[in-house]
Amino acid sequence: MNRVYFVSLGCPKNLVDSEGIMGILEKNGIIISTNLDDSNIVILNTCGFIKPALKETENEIKKILKLNNKKVYVYGCAVNRVRDLLIKKFPGVKGWYCINEKKKLIKDILKKDLKKKARLLTTSGYAYLKIADGCSNHCSYCTIPLIKGEFKSSNFDDIVNEAEAMAELGIKELILIAQDTARYGLDLYNKKMIVPLIKRLSRVKGIEWIRLLYTHPKSIDDGLISEIKNNPRVCKYLDMPLQHINNRILELMNRHITKEEIIRLIKKLKGISLRTTVIAGFPTETDEEFDELYDFLKQGHFDWFGVFKYYREENTPAELLKQLPPSVVNKRFDKLIKLQQKLIKNKNQKRVNKSFKILVHQKNRYFIGHTEFSAPDIDGQIIIKRNDVKLGEFHFLKITNAKGVDLYVC
Repeated sequence: MNRVYFVSLGCPKNLVDSEGIMGILEKNGIIISTNLDDSNIVILNTCGFIKPALKETENEIKKILKLNNKKVYVYGCAVNRVRDLLIKKFPGVKGWYCINEKKKLIKDILKKDLKKKARLLTTSGYAYLKIADGCSNHCSYCTIPLIKGEFKSSNFDDIVNEAEAMAELGIKELILIAQDTARYGLDLYNKKMIVPLIKRLSRVKGIEWIRLLYTHPKSIDDGLISEIKNNPRVCKYLDMPLQHINNRILELMNRHITKEEIIRLIKKLKGISLRTTVIAGFPTETDEEFDELYDFLKQGHFDWFGVFKYYREENTPAELLKQLPPSVVNKRFDKLIKLQQKLIKNKNQKRVNKSFKILVHQKNRYFIGHTEFSAPDIDGQIIIKRNDVKLGEFHFLKITNAKGVDLYVC
């Protein structure tokens, strides 16, 4: 009997694909193993949108191939991007599969045609619901359109059916994901359908929270803001990657939005917990432009923000711009990270001795949860040093301490 060990690298969108592959394999009699040593097949779902992700993919392949006794199959974004290079470097891999070759991967393992779709959830309490793939924004630094193609929305009814199936499995929070979640439906229905989708998902029995990640600020309109603020099942939380705030840099990035529009949007979003990401060291960025970004973030509009170093990626327009020295990129990245830690720490201190509705989603040494103002996997954790809580359930708990970006319940 074949036993498959699965490694999923990268973003939640990749995790959804991995869960889909695992679900079909399990439905067809394959054992999904949680122990690498106990398996005879390893599937690696890769990430490849920036250089560190490609490096992580290579390191993972090397590690697995050293075991000698495994059939290794490699799938996903890195294969789409650098397939020939990987094949040359790692001749010991049994099969290579681009994103559109998922069915071929499954068939090669099963040695037969696959049965209907299935999904094996790897999360507790919450699950990611991918509503679209690809991207049509064509930011000048980004490889996603090169890897995944143009933005393509999933069928409305298919999304609802998947949500209902997850609710039947005990999922209480749906986290909607795409490369531009707020754009959902524009390609398929000739109008944005994110608000009607949220309204429909809100009627799914058992779902208490709906959260939006990866919303391009240009796609956020008054209707979506109103739905987030007024729908009791929608988390008062929004992930809104900005990447920068200086108008010249935003134009070079091809972000389709200005500083002034961003500021007006943030004012409209008052009362919603905001998360963003920014890029440190974009080509040609001056000291003054970096300071403008730093001072903007310092104002404290965001409960959470992530920082990426700029990486020069092949076949992107930004590759042709004058690059900053790595020392400058690293220095700016470090400065933003220090600001991030300071701001989040200060916000967390204000949450101590307050009680919140918390979804317990993980158990390691201690239980781990998150609340409406924080997303699992990407924001700070709530570490629960108590045994009277249950995995996958909501609990109303008092925050007793804060350390760094994490909160504690004792």
